[in-house]
Amino acid sequence: MGTCQPIPEICTREFRPVCGCDGRTYGNACEAAAAGVNVASQGACIVEKECRTNADCGDTDYCVFDNGCRGPGVCQARPRLCTRELNPVCGCDGRTYPNPCEAARAGVNVANRGACPQILVPRGAP
Repeated sequence: MGTCQPIPEICTREFRPVCGCDGRTYGNACEAAAAGVNVASQGACIVEKECRTNADCGDTDYCVFDNGCRGPGVCQARPRLCTRELNPVCGCDGRTYPNPCEAARAGVNVANRGACPQILVPRGAP
């Protein structure tokens, strides 16, 4: 028999994904507990729904590609909160994000580590 635990009111922004017993991925165990869900396993849930774009996934999910920015992918939940860790990544949308979690929160896959290259357009260019 289990024991009753209070539902947390405040969770850290630490991104350590867990798979809830409801089949959804949560940013960390505290977020799952706050939603009233037990943790089924560490890491993101394995989602079987295939996708080609974010439009193929629900409002709170995004399409995660195995091979960079294109190809078949699977829908995964977007993180709701991220740490403020500075570990820049270049998103597949050409924008630089502070860390991989922030890119995922925006529903964007990571093209590569580090800031995106800046494209300078000369003045007077069409």
